[in-house]
Parts: sequence; structure tokens; C-alpha cells
Amino acid sequence: MKIHQGLHLSRMQQLWFICFSFFGFGAFAQQLNCLFTDLQTKDSIPNVNCWLISGVDTLAFESSKQNGTVSFSLKAVKPNQTELTFISFSHPYYLGGKRKIPFFEATDTIQLRIQLKTERVQEVREVVLKPNKPDTVYASKTYSVADFELDADGSLILLTYEKNLQKDAQLQVYKDSSTTAILAIPERAQALKRDFRGNIHVLTAESVFGLEAIDSNYTLVNIPKDYFFKYLVPIVDSSQTRLFYSSYSDIYPAFEYGSLDQLDSTYKTLLQIQDDLMMELYRSEYKWVDVRTKLWAKNLENQTGIDAEIYVGAAYFTQSLYYETVYAPLFLVHDAIYIFDYPKDMLRVFSSDGTAVRSTPIFHHYQARQSGFQRNLQQDRQTGNIYAIFEQQGHYYVGLIDLQTGLIAQKVKLAFRYVEKVRVHNNEVYFIYRPFESTQKKFLYKQKLPLRTAPVKPD
Repeated sequence: MKIHQGLHLSRMQQLWFICFSFFGFGAFAQQLNCLFTDLQTKDSIPNVNCWLISGVDTLAFESSKQNGTVSFSLKAVKPNQTELTFISFSHPYYLGGKRKIPFFEATDTIQLRIQLKTERVQEVREVVLKPNKPDTVYASKTYSVADFELDADGSLILLTYEKNLQKDAQLQVYKDSSTTAILAIPERAQALKRDFRGNIHVLTAESVFGLEAIDSNYTLVNIPKDYFFKYLVPIVDSSQTRLFYSSYSDIYPAFEYGSLDQLDSTYKTLLQIQDDLMMELYRSEYKWVDVRTKLWAKNLENQTGIDAEIYVGAAYFTQSLYYETVYAPLFLVHDAIYIFDYPKDMLRVFSSDGTAVRSTPIFHHYQARQSGFQRNLQQDRQTGNIYAIFEQQGHYYVGLIDLQTGLIAQKVKLAFRYVEKVRVHNNEVYFIYRPFESTQKKFLYKQKLPLRTAPVKPD
């Protein structure tokens, strides 16, 4: 079998490419397998549109998978048309082109490795704005800040500790440059989490505590952990009459977004999200486990009706270095719903009633090793703007996403390196920082975002 355009492949790409080689041999090629990679980074390129053309006829159309591969059957190619058979390919982020298919005798499968070059004409040069001097929001000689959230009235809710977050954590309500309330946390604190209504909760190893305010008096209310994660966490946002929910699970590479109309209690599916490469690897894990594990999974399948492959994938593949959770966040902006479908390179926009409005290609997550894309989008709840977080050599950048084009034309560099817990609020970015090898406690800072922003308009 002959290979064209050899290049260095990552271990994952090599494994997948080898898998394509196990076909029978015949007198005429029956299968074409292509692998698309970035010329510079060698990363796989998903969602490349490919057409199989023979003479003047288009025989098939496919898009490359998440691992950059695409396959065509060559059975419809006539022997006298082999010299006129080629594939045509295009991608909004890369230069398109054509590639003639090399036919060989006694070869059943043809392998092509195609490197694509970035389409510079379609790129917008990012402007990195110099960092402003940050302001110190909270500083203490006694307490370090572990986590924080901003309340609707501008109050800061701080999770602080003296020496050990697990042992001496406390919740501080900080407003107008002073602490207005300090609440002891009875269990081992982990983090703060905001629900879809904006209410703030303290997550501990055993429980969930909701912060409740009555006439400026704050108390912590114990919420059953099962109830919180089953009924509150899946709801990602809400409008006047609808709740928008997610079926996301960190042990399954697919989920759906839907809406619940509170007036008539009707459900509507908005979008199915799936990482195709992860799903294929996830289900393939079943082939490699021992017989005892297969019997265990099959027994569960008989009891529940859920495929044995899913049980094995959840128990074993999610523990491997290859597994990566699906990232496709949803945001509600002026009654329009924006879903960043990163597995499919699309920004999906829906009206508040769940009607699809448009889909815009997005590529700011490409070449993540060079750009430092962090899979961390932040919404400014005051302005509606959405920002992407980047990190390069310890320097963090906040980039404003244009919701019409999906591009990031401006970035702001944060003043300090190795910051923690970035939050954007009212055109300012808040973060936790402590100087390297310093005895200073972890302080909370904020920095202005001097971006050329305009009010976000609904679609």
C-alpha cells in the first residue's frame, strides 16, 4: 500500500490511520481514506467538505470527522475514468483545492494525507491591547481568596480561608470596600457555584449551601446535594416563560439542549451536541476489555436497556488520557440563544421560542496550542457580551467574540501572569492573583476592558 504526502502524525492520528489499513485486497481500489491535517501544527482538521468527482459527475459528498478523516467508496468509479477521478475539498478556515486519486494495481484501499494551509485572506488580525494597571478589590493580611462571585447588586461573595481551605473556609459578603457579613462554613469547602437565577451556592465535599439574604441579613441554607445537581444544575438559563436545560454529563461525549415552556409545560429540543471522535473511541473501548467486564456490562444492558458499550466507556474510557469532555456552552443574550457548537465549528443562534435563526462558522478555537484557547467562555451579565479566555506562557488574554461573525478581533492582556478564576462583569475582568514566591495572601483584582464594544443586538 502506498502512502502520499508523508508527515509527522500525533500518536492518536497514527492509531486512527492504522485502523483504516485493515481491508481486504483486490484487483481494483474499492476505498479512499483521506486524513486532513494543519500544515503548521499537524493537528487534525474536522469538518472539511469533500466531494468525490469522476469526470463531470459528483459521486459523493462527505465532511471529515473530528479526527480529520473522511472515507469514500470507489466502487462507482468506472475503470476508464480513473485518470479523471479526484476529490475536491474546501474549508472556511483553510485553502481549498483538488487532489487526483492515485490508483494502483492490487490495492484495495488508497490512503491520502493532505496538509491544509490557513486561509490568511479570511482571517482578521487580532489586536492585543496593552494591559491597564489593575485595581485591588480585596486585600487582606489574614485571608486568601479561593473563589468569588458577583451578586446582582454589585456585592462580592468571597470564599476565603486563613491557612487551609478544607479546614477554615468562610464566606464573606464584600460591598463598598468593606466586609458586611462573615459566615462560617461547617464543612470542607470546595468552590462557589451560581445557578440559572443568579443565586450563589457553596459546594462542599458533602453538601450544598445556598446563600440567602433577608433585609441584609445573610444565612447559609442546606440544600440536598442530589436535588441541587439533578434539578438546578441542568438548567443553564431562563427567559420570562422558558427554562433552558442541558442533559450534559462529564462521562458521556454527547448531550442535548432543550427548553421547557412554563406556561403549558411543553418540552422542545434545541440542539443535539456530540463529539463524533470521542463517541467512536468511547464505544470502541468495549472491544478491548476482558470477558468479565463485558459480562458485567451486558448484565446491566439487560437490566436497563442502555448499551453495554456505554457502561464500559463511562467506566474505563473516561479514565484514559484520550478522553476529553464535550464543550459547547449556551448563552442567552437579549432573548436570543447562542450555542457555541465547537465539535461542529458552528455558532448556532435560536430565537427565545427555540426556532433556529442562523448558523455561523467559528474557528477561534483552532490551533489551540498556539493561541492558548482555554475552553472557557465568559458572559458579562451586565452588557451581554461574551468573551473567550486564552493563555500563553502564563499570560492570560480576554477576547471579545463578535456574535455576528464569530471572530475575535480584539484581545486584552491581563497585567499579571498565572492568574486564577477569571470573571467578566460590567466591562471589567476580575481575577485572583498572588505574586510568585511571595508571602502575600491571594488578593482579588479587577482590570478595565478597553475594547471597542457596541451594545449586543438581538438577532
